[in-house]
Amino acid sequence: LGPLPAGRYEVAAKTPAAAAPAQELALPRDATTPIRLALAPDPGFARAVPSAAWLTLLPEGPMKREFVLNCGSCHEISHDRVMRGDAPRSVEDWSAAIALMRAIDVYGLTPPDFDDAHYAAWLAEHLDAEAVASLRPAAPAQGPVLGARFTEYPVPKTPSLPHDLVLGPEGRVWITAFYQNVLWALDPGSGAVETFPVNEQPDVMGQVRALAFDEDGALWTLLGGTESVVRLDPGSGALQSFPVGMYPHSIELDSTGGIWFNDYLSPNKRIGRLDPAGGEIEVFEIPGVALGEGEGLPLLYGLQVDRHDVVWGTMLAANKLFRFDPASGETALYDMPAANSGPRRPGLGPDGALWIPEFNTGTLARFDPETETFRRYPLGADTLGPYDVAVDPRRGHVWAAAALGSALIRFDPASERVDTFPFPTEPAYPRHIAIDPESGDVWTTYSSMPDATPKIVRLELDADAPSVAAVDPTESREGFGP
Repeated sequence: LGPLPAGRYEVAAKTPAAAAPAQELALPRDATTPIRLALAPDPGFARAVPSAAWLTLLPEGPMKREFVLNCGSCHEISHDRVMRGDAPRSVEDWSAAIALMRAIDVYGLTPPDFDDAHYAAWLAEHLDAEAVASLRPAAPAQGPVLGARFTEYPVPKTPSLPHDLVLGPEGRVWITAFYQNVLWALDPGSGAVETFPVNEQPDVMGQVRALAFDEDGALWTLLGGTESVVRLDPGSGALQSFPVGMYPHSIELDSTGGIWFNDYLSPNKRIGRLDPAGGEIEVFEIPGVALGEGEGLPLLYGLQVDRHDVVWGTMLAANKLFRFDPASGETALYDMPAANSGPRRPGLGPDGALWIPEFNTGTLARFDPETETFRRYPLGADTLGPYDVAVDPRRGHVWAAAALGSALIRFDPASERVDTFPFPTEPAYPRHIAIDPESGDVWTTYSSMPDATPKIVRLELDADAPSVAAVDPTESREGFGP
């Protein structure tokens, strides 16, 4: 069970198809005494089947990709979304669900040409009782995945939607609490969490999104709800807010300390740069994308700044990659190689290549800036929903957060090997990931919306560690962790 502190714990065992009742365990204990857990077939295994498997029940084609983009890009589509009690949703149930989503979509993310009635009938037809009965548990993990260890840390408050995270000084992990107007700083050793308010407009929900440290140790974060960039001094908690006049989505810093962000909700496809020294803001428009009437917003999404201070970004709905050179003012647009692929948050490799997750196809696309060419690598099922990519700077592995597959996926560019590390909890819906450059540990969050089991999650790849486990003592200190 690893080096757990003294206390009382619940110990359970499960596979995709079977489970053993939890037993209480007191530590320290005699390590020579075995813990016997009797696995039995789990009749409710479908509740642990991730969205990716449910979505394979839908027929392939443009309609499926459009559904995944518009209905799976913020939350999972698994058991509790498909079923009403013991039966699949009817046409009327799906119509009500889509109407509810329309009502709460205050930003108009679902395009007008999404045919609600047609999709309700299509979903009821293909996610019927016969299709649901065909679901099977996932295959047991094999190979190097069995040497992995997951640790789940509870969040201090819910609903929270723990969204993005970054590794900071002193080994702490910093997380944005989207609904709570705060940042959390987790000490992985003790499990203690410190809370930092970051919204200076308490009458507006800040929608705390992306974050990044600068070279001086200041932490910069984006608040979509207040349309601002905020500087936090982690030592004193002091804040400085910069209104930017747009809904900033992703954040990156250039070599001079400039803060780059993109406009998620504008049809004008804008990016901006904040000069931290003087507070000046420059806004640049990316020309050349014109969606048809009824197709909705282009949705500028991921952002990267390369070693030449060139800015790269994706357009989730417009299906584009763009390049902007601040020195020359030149822009370039690139069509993604697959139609309606849903490019989300790319990672930047040490060789300057961009690794782009195609949310709608379950594929990793590599873009070479020198040759301006793409190469695609399938990660598994086309329904995995890869959301974010990070590249391990020391080992070269490319990691993807499979939001709909409830897993972390490791791709080795040298061997083209794919390893999938399934989470011990479903639903999970990971969004952002961060890699510890020293240990290679991968951090993410369970970010299901609305909250299911929001947690901060660490994946350790120690070959001597136990197999996949969730660590969460029954008597955690103040509910903040082990």
